Amino acid sequence: MDNPFLNKSGRTEYVTSTCSVNRIRLAKLPIYGVDDSIEGLSVQEFFNVKLVIAEIKANAEGLHIDVESTDEKALPKLLAEKAVDISDSSGSELAKNIMKKFGRRLGMFLLALKLSEKENRAARSDWNDEHWEYWQQLDDVILVGGLASGIFGDTMKECVKEVFARAGVKPYNVLTYDNSQHVAVLGCASCIKQQDGVFVVMDLGQTNMKRSFVVKSGGEVIKLEKLETFPSKYMEWNIPDKAEERRQAAELHRYIVSAAEQAYREAESMTGCEPGGEIVISVASYVVNGKLNDNRSGYAKLCILGDNYAECLGYELSGRLRRNISVKLVHDGTAVALNFRSKKNTVCLSVGSYFGVGFPETKVDG
Repeated sequence: MDNPFLNKSGRTEYVTSTCSVNRIRLAKLPIYGVDDSIEGLSVQEFFNVKLVIAEIKANAEGLHIDVESTDEKALPKLLAEKAVDISDSSGSELAKNIMKKFGRRLGMFLLALKLSEKENRAARSDWNDEHWEYWQQLDDVILVGGLASGIFGDTMKECVKEVFARAGVKPYNVLTYDNSQHVAVLGCASCIKQQDGVFVVMDLGQTNMKRSFVVKSGGEVIKLEKLETFPSKYMEWNIPDKAEERRQAAELHRYIVSAAEQAYREAESMTGCEPGGEIVISVASYVVNGKLNDNRSGYAKLCILGDNYAECLGYELSGRLRRNISVKLVHDGTAVALNFRSKKNTVCLSVGSYFGVGFPETKVDG
């Protein structure tokens, strides 16, 4: 069936904001006795990285993790390491149970999508029958992102199977990949039109700003070099004070420009070659031909600076780097999905600050 979450603009397809699974509300649980506490909550209220971090902090003593001296963004990785720590059996068991808790929650909302019961349909006013039926007919769910890598991803995959087995329902085929937090960068690289050269690619998330460069030869990426990751800043959104919103938009823009310029100069220094004029950036926002969605995510405020932020960013970088720079912005979920173009009846779920969604069938011009 046609994908109801995709629209077209010229030769490019793009996902609409209706694709978000974070706003699905479990008005009725698909099965009881697994985690009844999430009934009535939306997905974003019972599964996000902040909740994982809060769970780790609440159990820090039993986990034997010093949360006071640890950057909280590193805590999920420490939890995964603790789960395989054979020298601390009690802490390891507790870490596994925390991961299972969120794995079961993932299973619950995927089961709710598969069953598409009337109570849950009624709780999602911007979806019609087509949207629910599309999810029902999908075969594969690919999990990517920081929380989907390694033992955390494997645990969630097994928990999804257990929840579906308990309900007596055929599960989605859930797939995970090691180091999947970098797949958006590779998806961006596939959008570069030039066949040969060095190119900067970036991934602007709600939590981190990943920067890399790739080397292409004959149209293929032959090298990917990860540069320093920066924390995402100025991510507040729905700021009521317009003057403050404009100030933060300008600060965020300067931060992005500086990070991109540094990446360009680092790539040139490390390779001895001037990088190409194409910079492709995935961003945690819905994007149509360089235009960001103006009311969702911390990047929405950038719309204040211009109708087409890709052009705005390209103009600024062209001046700083003294050469013509074109910027292509790609929705982060779509950037991930571009790595799996051969897959049919598949959805990619990026498990990070919140869930991101991408469809491998999406046709991106570039």
